[in-house]
Amino acid sequence: MITFRETVDVVGRLAEMLKSATDLELALKDTNNDMASFLIMLEFSHTKDFKDAEDALQYIDTVLIPQFLGIRDSLRTGTTEHIKRLRTAQDLADRMIVRLRMLENGAIGDFLG
Repeated sequence: MITFRETVDVVGRLAEMLKSATDLELALKDTNNDMASFLIMLEFSHTKDFKDAEDALQYIDTVLIPQFLGIRDSLRTGTTEHIKRLRTAQDLADRMIVRLRMLENGAIGDFLG
């Protein structure tokens, strides 16, 4: 049987886990800003007067690729744990809903006799 205290505990844990949504939003905003900066770098590569293909490739290798990899790694680092916590919160909420519906429908009372 589910008690009021268990319900309060679960809701408190859910609230704590859902704080990850704010952190995730911030990480995505930061990534969006990083991507905007990367777009400027890409546009710059179209206006820069490279001496030859080797000069262009050097720009790609030394500027664009490291920047892109940094954005990718930052996105992964900034979102993975928050997404995991949100999935855990969803699972916890789903289990809680089942238990509360059983209580609401009297199924627990029927089960206990």
